[in-house]
Amino acid sequence: MNPITLSRVSVAMTRIRLFACCVVAVAFGCKKDATFTEPLPRYASITWLNAISDTMQLDVRIVDITTNASFMDADFRAAQPFPINLEPGARHIKVFLSSTADSIAKRYLLDTTYTFAEDQPYFFYLSGRARAGGTRATITTLAPPTPPAGQFAIRFLNLAPSLAGSVRAIPDTAAAPDIFITGRNGRPTGAPAIAGLAYGTMSPYVFVDTGSYRAQLLAPGSTDPAIVQTMIAPGTVASPGTPAIAGSRVAGSVLTAVIVARSDPTSMAPQTRPTSQRTDTSVAEAARRITLSGDTVTVQVGSITILTNRHSSTGATRADSTIARTGTGGSSGVTAGSVILVSGAAQLEYNGWQEILSVVDTLICRPADPGDVVTGNNRRCAPPADTTVASADTALTRFRFRYRIVGAPATPGSGTVVYRNYPPVYTAPDFATPQINFMVDKRP
Repeated sequence: MNPITLSRVSVAMTRIRLFACCVVAVAFGCKKDATFTEPLPRYASITWLNAISDTMQLDVRIVDITTNASFMDADFRAAQPFPINLEPGARHIKVFLSSTADSIAKRYLLDTTYTFAEDQPYFFYLSGRARAGGTRATITTLAPPTPPAGQFAIRFLNLAPSLAGSVRAIPDTAAAPDIFITGRNGRPTGAPAIAGLAYGTMSPYVFVDTGSYRAQLLAPGSTDPAIVQTMIAPGTVASPGTPAIAGSRVAGSVLTAVIVARSDPTSMAPQTRPTSQRTDTSVAEAARRITLSGDTVTVQVGSITILTNRHSSTGATRADSTIARTGTGGSSGVTAGSVILVSGAAQLEYNGWQEILSVVDTLICRPADPGDVVTGNNRRCAPPADTTVASADTALTRFRFRYRIVGAPATPGSGTVVYRNYPPVYTAPDFATPQINFMVDKRP
């Protein structure tokens, strides 16, 4: 090997040793103490609501930073009801029309800047009308109370300039409604929880024992009928590994109930509503479609007859078979405590907003057996004692539910009766009538 080559190798080895020393030095220089804790970033929190009833989807964008806190493709009544993190500081917010067409998407309804503080919750809502140029953005600094033990707190914000579209005719659709909070199967009595809540007004918080409740809006000074009725979002209690979700059944929850108008039928805002479902329309079950006992209405939506517990002459088990259906031939889809909107009955008292008293699907087994279970979720006809001969039960199930009414109409109910199901949710699903959205001001 010649000297030049040796010299190059020596230089190369020296460089490698120096590089290794640098790597070791850097490694030791960057090592963190075993007890080092990475500081967590501090955020504000925010909830969003679009209450503009006369336009297309909107994009609420924070344009000065990249963030997950924007509110995109928001239909009328769309909401982010649960608080999400927002980077504090002066945030530049613009509200655009949501579209894939650049000429439309670059148009905006609102441009504002607001300074958000660390650890502070906020409620941002859009209201007014887009086409009249009256779009407003309101940012409310929340100061949610701490409810007493075993209670939740709720307040009401009226963003409905008119209650037009209500299922019951009222003398003045712009009148400030009275608000009642009623328990299971309770009727509005006495003084309302909130009296005469004017448009644009936020009520004080009301403290209520945890449980299942309905919010009912009525014409001022009235206790019947309800203009709007909905179940207050119940929430979910905590379980191992799962945090609680705020609602009326979860102590410590703090909610804002927002009254929202129907969508403008001349606009691109949604016009949809829950599917209308009919009572049992068969001739054979006409007398059971909708009946009255005292103040309790029983509605039948359908029935099904099944041959079950079948065996051959040798004792072999045979599959069940359906031999008759009427109406839906299946469950009504409602649950106890949920709200329905009934229409089409010739007797006015049957119609309107109603709370489900109970689901009373009933099984009739022929022949009857002491082991038959004819109500509840585990309905079944007990198998015959003798399974060695050809045998079967005829199982007839009637699918029914009940609700209570005010008044004393004729029985049975008549007309083409239909209903729409409104289970408890945070965002109102019916765009043809005034409704209520629920926002979470404070998690339990």
